[in-house]
Amino acid sequence: MFSDPEKTLKIYQKRKKPLQQKSFLPKELIKLVDFVIKEQLKVAQAISSEPDDNLFLSEIHEVVNGKPLLPRESFPLDFKVSGEFIERLLSFFQDSPGHLAEAVEVIRKEIKQDPDFLNKIMKKHLSGDDDFFRAYGEKTPSGPRLLNFLVQTGAAPSIAVNARVLSRKLPGDKTWNSGHCPVCGSLPYIAELRNKEGQRFLHCSFCHSDYQFKRMSCPYCAEEKNKSYEFFQSRELPGFRVDVCGSCKLYIKTIDYRDMDRKALPPVDDLESLPLDIKAKEEGYIRPTLSVWGF
Repeated sequence: MFSDPEKTLKIYQKRKKPLQQKSFLPKELIKLVDFVIKEQLKVAQAISSEPDDNLFLSEIHEVVNGKPLLPRESFPLDFKVSGEFIERLLSFFQDSPGHLAEAVEVIRKEIKQDPDFLNKIMKKHLSGDDDFFRAYGEKTPSGPRLLNFLVQTGAAPSIAVNARVLSRKLPGDKTWNSGHCPVCGSLPYIAELRNKEGQRFLHCSFCHSDYQFKRMSCPYCAEEKNKSYEFFQSRELPGFRVDVCGSCKLYIKTIDYRDMDRKALPPVDDLESLPLDIKAKEEGYIRPTLSVWGF
């Protein structure tokens, strides 16, 4: 999404109206999505993409064997730009009617009492400290996931821009044997089939890198496709399918627009295919990652 902000914005503008027509998506959520995507693309354009030569990167042969190029806790992040974006997000929720305004006030008080609060929570995000965010949710019962959403959304452009720079050090045509992101080691949140051959690409839930992975394997437990690894589709949602694994009981949604006049945009695709998440869970499967929208 962040590799070419101008191109992505054009794709989003074409996808915006169909997204608004989805009856299962509340108008408030559509408004938030519109604000976030446009702001994230602006931020991505403003962030420097110069490589940092002081990072301790894994050797390529180590990455091939499953080690991330750079663990997420070591990822470079523009704290200033990301913090300013989080402030704009807070203003968005503050100005919106509803219960989230109460949670915003709690977070604003934290910032006022501790000027370094935003930097601290961004570091918690980098380290993947989910326990911290779950515990903090008790302070904001009207929006228990709000702080997590703010920092995940605010930091995403900077993380993605840096990930794109780092990914240039990896072989671009490699099909990876591990479903974990070769750049940061995180799990994918959605998959995509490309080209006539149906090459399978996974989209990282943390750094937003996309990387090619084996078509017939579970990205979470590496189970080869057999009776335990299957998929299902819905006529109401053309262009999507859900890959489910009977071994680990996890699932991942897959975008397949090869026969459609449509361009993939993973954050939007994840929302449009929300009914498939419900169906997968009803069948007893689990999604191991949150969406980029925090649910």
